[in-house]
Amino acid sequence: MKAIVFGGTGMVGSEVLQLCLDAPEITQVVTIGRHLTGLSHPKLKEIEHQGFLDFTVMEKELVDADICYYCLGVYQGQVTKEMFWQITVGYLEALLGSLEKVNPDIRFCLFSGRGASPFERSPMMYPNAKGRAEAKLSASSLKGKYIFRPGIIAPGKVASKQTLSTRLFEPIYKVLPFLGIDAPDLAKVMVSTGLVGGADKVLENDKMRKLSKLS
Repeated sequence: MKAIVFGGTGMVGSEVLQLCLDAPEITQVVTIGRHLTGLSHPKLKEIEHQGFLDFTVMEKELVDADICYYCLGVYQGQVTKEMFWQITVGYLEALLGSLEKVNPDIRFCLFSGRGASPFERSPMMYPNAKGRAEAKLSASSLKGKYIFRPGIIAPGKVASKQTLSTRLFEPIYKVLPFLGIDAPDLAKVMVSTGLVGGADKVLENDKMRKLSKLS
């Protein structure tokens, strides 16, 4: 199988990437991002891409992919409001447009967040933006669509890439672990779902915690 990974340098995406490289079922892994991960592996092909509103030049890589793990994102407050919406929704919409053209049979795994509001009824921007991204995927013609909604995410191997939000929530997660999930466990559920599919199209935090303990 061939897997495409977006956001391979992030806290969750880097865990997903490593699991893809370790999975015997996956024979090729392609990362597409603004920066290279710096990893070296015989399965790995890395592509630097800056224009995330247009994936036309990437379609030759997308056309024969079996799975797409979309972990690309940014926290609210790190960029302007306009850029936040563009990264969260615009980039995804552009990618979906190319996939609908060249590879609608792909299995697409979207890293979203707890509280995402597909009908945009939240008083906060983050749930509405995540919800709009989910709605774009759900409305697409792709056949395999999976959405993952973690709560608080505890970092795994890439602790150095923690954001301020992650550090602020860390004490809460230690006291109330059911409110979140460890990044390696989240990645494990995402990768296994991409490999075999599943009955649930939207996986909430509690469901993912349970699934992560089964393997």
